[in-house]
Amino acid sequence: MQNQSVGVEGCGEAGTIGACPSTMIAIMDALQPLGVTQLDMPATPYAVWQAIEKAKAVAQQVA
Repeated sequence: MQNQSVGVEGCGEAGTIGACPSTMIAIMDALQPLGVTQLDMPATPYAVWQAIEKAKAVAQQVA
């Protein structure tokens, strides 16, 4: 069955759109108690570690 004029069909991409935002929200929820307020994608282990270290430095400056 052809769904488009060029004869191609989708393969379910719409179901994957929410995966990245959902993952980032979960990561940010986990890091919030540590003071992390921003983390850009991709959330590599090194990027997460840097965000935690930055949050620690900011907390020390405020204290």
